[in-house]
Amino acid sequence: MIKKIIVVSNCKNCGYNIKDVNFCSNCGAKKITKRITFKNLIAEISEVYLNVDNTFVKTVKDLTIKPHTVIDGYINGLRKKYLNVASYFLLSVTLSAILAFIKERGFDIASEPEKHDESSKIIQLFIEVTEKFPTLGYFVLIPFYAIISRFIFRKYKKYNFTEHIVINSYLTSHLTILTFIPYIISFSFGDYIEESSIVFLLIQLIYAIFLFKNLYLISYRKVIIKGIFGWMLVILIMIGIAIIYALSSKFLKENGFLN
Repeated sequence: MIKKIIVVSNCKNCGYNIKDVNFCSNCGAKKITKRITFKNLIAEISEVYLNVDNTFVKTVKDLTIKPHTVIDGYINGLRKKYLNVASYFLLSVTLSAILAFIKERGFDIASEPEKHDESSKIIQLFIEVTEKFPTLGYFVLIPFYAIISRFIFRKYKKYNFTEHIVINSYLTSHLTILTFIPYIISFSFGDYIEESSIVFLLIQLIYAIFLFKNLYLISYRKVIIKGIFGWMLVILIMIGIAIIYALSSKFLKENGFLN
């Protein structure tokens, strides 16, 4: 009969004596006394990469009802109580990939690259990647969002630019996770909600207002006014980029640099 418990006296990593302890005091490695089974392998992967067993449910719950506690805590050094921003983002990318797979297999929706046959190959590649992994598309824009949020809340001087990247990363990731179940429910009824639908935009807007209101401890009125100003700024910047792109493409085509 194969023994389920392995007797370990010395650390397998550095050889230090760990007979009466669960962690090596020399290198910090955990003492493994159980043989590998499917159950403990999954548990170990979850613990290492997502720390699901301790923090995932708590992170989702608190980011929903008191997001300022999670984000402000992380910014100020709280690392063990909640899932860190990188792991949370990784999880949201995984869920968005699942949604993209269901969309592609279960619904006859034309892919975005097919709608932009005349676009450059780089733009088509970007569209294709962000269609399959929407959160990655949002991630590319996170520094841009951080610049906007830092600018419209510059008066309060509470968070620097890098901290605004953390705020917007948690915001983007949580919106993906928060809307995952509604998407799955809509799929089960044979329906598909576009990412740009009024439902998704409304959830995004309400949550963003709630988040920044509590982060800066200001009134909803001030957050809404600053939010409107921020969206107008984003629209103007996007229009500017589109105009620059159109003019540069025309110039390159007219001079034979672009087919």
